[in-house]
Amino acid sequence: MDAFRTSTLPILCLLPLALGVLAGCDSSDSGMNADQPLRQVSYDLSAQPNDGALSDGVSATATFQELPDNQTLVTLELDNTTNAGVTHPAHIHSYSDDGNIAYRLSPIDGTNQKGITSARVVNSSFEQLTGFDGYINIHESAANLGNVVAQGDIGANADVQTSEGLTVINSPDSKAYPLSANPNDGSVASNGIPGTVQITELTGSLTLVQVSLDPGTENGATGASVSHPAHIHRSSDGEIKYYLSPVSGLDPDARSGKLVEESYDTLVGFNGYVNVHQSAAKLKNVVAQGDIGANASGGDGGDGGGGGGGDGPYN
Repeated sequence: MDAFRTSTLPILCLLPLALGVLAGCDSSDSGMNADQPLRQVSYDLSAQPNDGALSDGVSATATFQELPDNQTLVTLELDNTTNAGVTHPAHIHSYSDDGNIAYRLSPIDGTNQKGITSARVVNSSFEQLTGFDGYINIHESAANLGNVVAQGDIGANADVQTSEGLTVINSPDSKAYPLSANPNDGSVASNGIPGTVQITELTGSLTLVQVSLDPGTENGATGASVSHPAHIHRSSDGEIKYYLSPVSGLDPDARSGKLVEESYDTLVGFNGYVNVHQSAAKLKNVVAQGDIGANASGGDGGDGGGGGGGDGPYN
């Protein structure tokens, strides 16, 4: 049993995510065809009382969305902002492996209503994840992993029904833009750390934006017990236009993802730039920065600088 697990949870209900009526896509690797709809399931994550700054916890929803090439998109959404000045790591834990982390998910920026979702492409099939013997924990912060603020059983431990999922684009377009190391006055990554932001077409109105930092240590990008918030800013006034998911300093893959409710063409034409910050409490310390869209040529590519080692189109 995971040391962070605090209670036995009730059977979880399914909450299909309202992203529209969905159809499949051609993929010789996945065996799908255009007439075969993709699937999704959603699980409630219950608020967990704890001894931390978020003592009442926060409820959330986890959704597994089938992708081609034996990949699954795992999205998380908090019911409310947490306003705790920290970002919230999340993991899928295994019952059969003493509660160890089986899959790292993208952290959640609870500081703003626009940041309370995250997404992660997992290189396991929909069948594998919906049959997995495990549960999800969302934690107070990277420095306080012992304080679990939301928790819920998944897969083999919950009542599951499949439903229609995303209408993904066949042969999606993708552009990767470099992020340069940005020297700063912070206590973490003061020399900055380079990385990549990859913008990938998902549906006609949804785009997957993944931020990757170059792993600087065996324990992740910075090896620090913080998550590094990321945003797309407008070049005209520097204001935040889109909240991205933070990158955990302890994630060996050093990447995160976010579903942005804009078309791919809108984002690759956007006049802006990406900032990655030291922490939610130290936003003035920018550790990585790079132009995107109309400000940069970008490069077509499925590499994306750390997509997790899979062969699918979203890596």
